[in-house]
Amino acid sequence: MPRKPDPASSSEYDMLVLEYSHSTLVDEQEPNRYQRCIDGEVQLRDDSEDHIVIGRFSVIIIDVEAAVNEEERMFDVFDCSSHTVDYFSLYDDNMSFIPAVTKVLKGGERWAPNMLVLDRLEIFPGHRGNRHGLHALRWMQFHFGTGCGIVAMKPFPLQFEYRMKSEAGQREFAQLELGNFTDKRDAALRKLRSYYRQAGFASVPGTEFMVSDPQVKLPRLRSIRSLQIAR
Repeated sequence: MPRKPDPASSSEYDMLVLEYSHSTLVDEQEPNRYQRCIDGEVQLRDDSEDHIVIGRFSVIIIDVEAAVNEEERMFDVFDCSSHTVDYFSLYDDNMSFIPAVTKVLKGGERWAPNMLVLDRLEIFPGHRGNRHGLHALRWMQFHFGTGCGIVAMKPFPLQFEYRMKSEAGQREFAQLELGNFTDKRDAALRKLRSYYRQAGFASVPGTEFMVSDPQVKLPRLRSIRSLQIAR
């Protein structure tokens, strides 16, 4: 994780930027060819293009429609990654969204099965509480959700991740100052879901998932209020 910038100097950076790159293997024949995984940085930049890294993100775009057209086994498309296999449960046998999903999609029923999975978003200590996470989240939906019929996530507080139990995970736990957050899992999850609702997400009843509808207008940036996640 990058070092913390001096607070006085960081105030000069006023442009929020998502910086990322993507590569793909030509002639890939495995089911994961229908997944596009993008990792990147959340940055603050100034007018001279100088920047500081304030976070990181990961999204996965699943081209369900192409997989259906090529008669791929659909479970294999989702099962090729532990990050996506659980999202298969949001579809029925015809690769339409299950009723619990369509009920919370404000745009109504449709066959637009491509999915944007918001896999991860972290804002580093010293930059939290400034709405950077919500603004980045909104832009991730807008920018990466083109051609998708749904944006989905599985909210999970970082402080409870299994990888934090390893030696490397403990170092990351300290660097991200996750010990400052609550150790009560249910309370942390409620606050996290409340946080994501500000960006247009709704919980899917009976599941761990939240979804938003790329076919409806996203909340305006100025209407997104700052919300402190449970400490």
